[in-house]
Amino acid sequence: MGFLLAKILFLLVLAAACGALFTYWWFRRHYEDVTLEYARSRDEWASWRRGFEARLAARPDVDLQPLREQLAAVEEAVRSIDVPIPERVDLASLHSRLDDIERRIGDIRPPEPADLKPTEQRLTAIEHALFPVQTRLDELESAVLAFQVPPPQAVDLSPVLERLGTLQSRLENPPAPKAAVREGSRNLLTHPGHGKPDDLTQIKGVPKVLERKLHRVGVFYFWQIAEWSHEDVKYVDRKLAAYRGRIERDAWVSQANDLAATPSAAHRPTEH
Repeated sequence: MGFLLAKILFLLVLAAACGALFTYWWFRRHYEDVTLEYARSRDEWASWRRGFEARLAARPDVDLQPLREQLAAVEEAVRSIDVPIPERVDLASLHSRLDDIERRIGDIRPPEPADLKPTEQRLTAIEHALFPVQTRLDELESAVLAFQVPPPQAVDLSPVLERLGTLQSRLENPPAPKAAVREGSRNLLTHPGHGKPDDLTQIKGVPKVLERKLHRVGVFYFWQIAEWSHEDVKYVDRKLAAYRGRIERDAWVSQANDLAATPSAAHRPTEH
């Protein structure tokens, strides 16, 4: 048993000695590394500093004289600026006016409330006076509602409606006035009273302008021109002014006689 304890104690002492040796070796190695790194860094810093000082010493001196002169000129210009001192403003009159306005505002007194009691009494009296009228109106309303109106009887309004329709058609389509023959002529009309006027421009030599001229003379239909005699031609020719001679030259009577026979032409009235 004692031998075993001695063996354990020996092993512990041996382990402690080995640990101490390892610790010494590690600290010594680490210290050497740090020392060498510090020395190298110090040498590099010294070398850089010497180079920087050399480059700084090699730089030429900067001439600051122009800058100093400019600064001196600026300072002189600033000193020469003459800032006027503002005059003292007398505000006594303004304060006096403000005090006067404030005093006047303080003197304003709101009007006393009006006495509305007489008005209320008058309105109450009017309501009492209108009460019988309201009662009478209610009675009349009840009487009107109770009044029985007999149903309306059916009335046949068809005759009245037919007569109204006849009158309306007469008003919308009044009979055309009878065309009369103009004085001094045989068949020149006062207006186109025998249907829609014919298109006189179908006659050769009758433009639109001349057609309007013929309408003013009283010529509206082909059958009128077809009936013209030699005297009628002379009578109308005198009224055509600038268009004289066209009736015979373009043979209007012959053309009108042919055109009057077409289906679209207006028919000759029986009274002619």
